[in-house]
Amino acid sequence: MGARSPASYPAYLLSGFLLAAALPPQGADACPSIAWISFQKSCYALLQGSSEVYSMDDARELCQGNASGADIISINSKDENTFIQSSFCSNWHGPEYISLGMFFDTDDDIFKWYDDSKVNFTNWIEEESHNELLNTCATMHTASGGWEKVSCEHLPLTKILCETTVLYEKTHLFETAWITIIVIMSTIIVSMSAAFLWFLYQRRISSRPRCTIHNSITQVPCDSETFLIDEEDEYSA
Repeated sequence: MGARSPASYPAYLLSGFLLAAALPPQGADACPSIAWISFQKSCYALLQGSSEVYSMDDARELCQGNASGADIISINSKDENTFIQSSFCSNWHGPEYISLGMFFDTDDDIFKWYDDSKVNFTNWIEEESHNELLNTCATMHTASGGWEKVSCEHLPLTKILCETTVLYEKTHLFETAWITIIVIMSTIIVSMSAAFLWFLYQRRISSRPRCTIHNSITQVPCDSETFLIDEEDEYSA
C-alpha cells in the first residue's frame, strides 16, 4: 500500500472523529446512576422518602427529580413483577409493602397507571372485592409479589420505588452526539473554506509578474503595466 499524501490526513482524521462520535458512548445502556438497576428496557431505584412526601403526587415528584423521565413504578408483565419481587430480596431488602403507581378511576370504573401505560397485567392477592373502590390505590407485598388494594390516603411512602426507561437515556445521548457532530462539522467547513480562499488569494498575488528597474538612485519594482507606460512615453517624445 502506498503512503497517504499529507493533504488526505484531514479527511481521514475527520472521518475517524465522526465515526467515533456517531457510536453510542460507553455505558449508553447504563441506568442514570449506580443507585438504579436495570431490567429489559427499564431502570429501577428505591428512594428514601422524606418528611415532605405525603401523597402520591409527592412520590412522583421525588422520582421525577432524580432522573429524567422517571415516575413511580408501574408493572406491565409477570416477568417484571417477578424481577421487582426478587430485587427486594437481593438488592433493596424491604420494606414489607411498596406503593405502586396505580389508582382506581371512578369515571371509567377501571384501574389505571399514573404514567399512562396500559394495564395489561395485575397480580391481586384478592381479585374480588366488595369494598368501595373510591380513592383506591395499590401496593405490592414485597415478599410474595402480590398486590393489595388500599386507600390512597394510607399508602406506604417511607420508600419510593421509581422507574425510568433505558430507551429515553439512549435517545438523549444520541441527540447530544449528533448536535455535537453538526457543530463541529460546521466549524470545520467554515475553517477549511477560509483557508482555501486565503490560499487562492496568495497564489494569485504570487503569480503576478515582477521586475525591477535599476538606476543610480532607486530600485523601482514594476510589472507589465509599467513597461507599457514607459513605451508610450518614448513614442510621444
